[in-house]
Amino acid sequence: MNPPAQSSDEPAGSPTPAADIVHSYRKPRLEAAIGWLAACGFLFLAAVTAVVGVQSRERALNGAQERAEAAVRVLAEHAARLFDAADLLVEYAAQETAGRPWDEIAGSRALWDKLNGQRARLPFLDAIWLNDGAGLLRLTTLAFPAPFSNASDRDVFLFHSRGTGVGDAVDQPHIGPRIIGRVTNKATFLLSRRLSEPDGRFRGMASVTIDPSYLSGFYKELDVPHRPVTILVRAGDLDVLVREPEDAVDPAPLSDLARRAIQTRPEGGAARDDTVIVAHRRVDSWPVHVVVRLDTAPVLASWHRLIAPYAGLGAAAALALAALSVFGFRQAGAARQVQRELERRVVERTASLQRTIGERDAALAQKDLLMREVNHRIKNSLQVVSSLLGLQGQAVGDPRLSDHLLEAGRRVQAIADIHRLLYRVDDVHFIPFHDYLTELCRELERSARSEGGDWRLELAVEPAEVPTDHAVPLGLLANELVMNAIKHAYRPLATPVSAEAGNGDGGPDGSGRDAVNVISVSLRSDGDALRLVVGDRGVGLSPDFDWRRSRSLGMRLIHTLSKQLGATLTVENTSPGVRFTIRLPHRPVQSGSIS
Repeated sequence: MNPPAQSSDEPAGSPTPAADIVHSYRKPRLEAAIGWLAACGFLFLAAVTAVVGVQSRERALNGAQERAEAAVRVLAEHAARLFDAADLLVEYAAQETAGRPWDEIAGSRALWDKLNGQRARLPFLDAIWLNDGAGLLRLTTLAFPAPFSNASDRDVFLFHSRGTGVGDAVDQPHIGPRIIGRVTNKATFLLSRRLSEPDGRFRGMASVTIDPSYLSGFYKELDVPHRPVTILVRAGDLDVLVREPEDAVDPAPLSDLARRAIQTRPEGGAARDDTVIVAHRRVDSWPVHVVVRLDTAPVLASWHRLIAPYAGLGAAAALALAALSVFGFRQAGAARQVQRELERRVVERTASLQRTIGERDAALAQKDLLMREVNHRIKNSLQVVSSLLGLQGQAVGDPRLSDHLLEAGRRVQAIADIHRLLYRVDDVHFIPFHDYLTELCRELERSARSEGGDWRLELAVEPAEVPTDHAVPLGLLANELVMNAIKHAYRPLATPVSAEAGNGDGGPDGSGRDAVNVISVSLRSDGDALRLVVGDRGVGLSPDFDWRRSRSLGMRLIHTLSKQLGATLTVENTSPGVRFTIRLPHRPVQSGSIS
């Protein structure tokens, strides 16, 4: 491990001032942080309160508007059924008097009883009225005989008398303005139809008076919160027919907001301003509108009562935040005193640590140097042993003993190469096994060529960092597998099969194979394993060879080293040749391949 580099403008070993280290990491003042947090908390509470208040206020107003629109729909349906029933009674009276002289109609008690019986079934109607072409009242269910009354100056009579009665609008039912009856002397309004002669000439009119108090009573019983004002108005001029609650005989006219709402959307809708909510709807096909007006003051009063507990919670949260802020400021003052004492101690401790770190770095550098020296000396010693074994092998007269000594020398050299890498790398815990394997194969290739024959080792090696305790047995495995292929893969046909390798017969001499002896060596990461493969294109294994039970030193070493590494060894014929595969559990390094 190399010691850290020092700046060129500082003397070697000079420590960084401890005070500079402390102050370079000093945090902002705690009081400022607490102040910012408190301000953010208050702003958050204010924002939440404002948002909740505005949203809940809008929901309250929207809810009131929806209830007003629902009430308008109910009232419009009720008014439509009421006017339909009243119009049926008017048509019935017109049919009963069709073709009969007015004098006969005025003196017919039977007709009066019949009409009065029908009128009694509809409690919202005051009376049925029959006026002749001059406007004189001829029959009314209010009294028999009919009292004197002339309606020739009434707007309703003038409306019917001006039309032709044939395909004209005046032949349709008509709702008149609110009036004070000349006979009943009370507020009412008429639903009437034109009476025509067979040739279309104006004959008179039939009408019923609708009691506004009946409608007011119905509106009063309608369960709508906040006491709304319910109004029934005529289409066109928007004259008020019924108003509940009613403060005077002549009800107040429709407000400007309601008029604009009806004129903008005649079929129905809603509008509101700061003080009032207005919902309106046309009554089916009748020329009248129902209007519900709701003041916003009671709605907002209910909203205030609903929001009050939440406002109290917000105020309590604000007080709690204020109390926490005060407490935090006090604690910050005490913490500042403690911080000063801690800073003083940190300065002293940092100076001590810097001296300790400097001593540790020096010790680590010395240890690293010693480790490199030890590996270097081990490598030299192993090389001496390897050389001695080689010299001894050359000196003995027995060829088999010479081969064994030379193989032992190669094995020792393989271990020496591992230690040579250890004193060259920075991290002694891992070695670049791909570099070691490449150098080992090239050295074995040169050695094989020097002994005769055209040899070629094909390498496909990916970068792989192997732990040091795995490197020596794995290096020996690679050495044994490659040497085994060099010695036995391309053995001539006439040479008997070696018990050490277990390969079959055949080879470049008379076997018909290529003159170049090819041995392939690959190292690659395979998922979570490291795969070392050594193969050849030689004679292959004999059918009866069992490498697991082989008593040769080479195969026993291969088997023992595989078990020591926890690796899986696979041997298979490839026709031609044989392939040895070592699969070692390993976490691979992602890198480019080396050939």
